[in-house]
Amino acid sequence: MTAPAYARGTVVVAADPFGRTPRRPYLVVSDDSHPFAGEQYIGLGITTKEYEASLPLAGRFRRGRLNRESFVSPWAVVSLRDVDVDRAVARTTGEVVDSAVDRLRRYVVGDGGEERAAP
Repeated sequence: MTAPAYARGTVVVAADPFGRTPRRPYLVVSDDSHPFAGEQYIGLGITTKEYEASLPLAGRFRRGRLNRESFVSPWAVVSLRDVDVDRAVARTTGEVVDSAVDRLRRYVVGDGGEERAAP
């Protein structure tokens, strides 16, 4: 297994698969256990628009920064290919990643942590 070029908690700038902007920042939440570590990453979108369920990033960087006040959108999940990533710009605290992944998990399996059966 290839070691990931971008570690969990790294903020990268990559192509926007939704086409709203040519490039946008993402929080890498996958680690080296990803089946295609070093080639693909699980990322969560980062935006300058704050929503009720967003996670603010102000004061939560271990290194680097973003130029504008920004928020992680835990529901905006993307699979980023390494070739689409331009660069790393920052590194968040582990607490940011853990909180974002916990919220994402709740969107997928619900608040109780139990998987939902298909209707």
